[in-house]
Amino acid sequence: MFITRADLRQSLHGESRNYPRFSIKSLCEGSNRWQAASTFFCLLALKKQQIVQLHQSAPYQDISVTPGPKYYT
Repeated sequence: MFITRADLRQSLHGESRNYPRFSIKSLCEGSNRWQAASTFFCLLALKKQQIVQLHQSAPYQDISVTPGPKYYT
């Protein structure tokens, strides 16, 4: 299971049009450890490219994903 840009857009726009956001926990629901780790790695790569922003309130808490500065370009 790999996340594509189309999957990411669908996930981000499915929650709310005004402030799109989803959690990594919900994205990885039903995945095995390898798939979850792969998805997390892909999101880190998207973060580095400023396509998404990752937010975590405290260690070991869920991570929320929101559009980054280059998401719409």
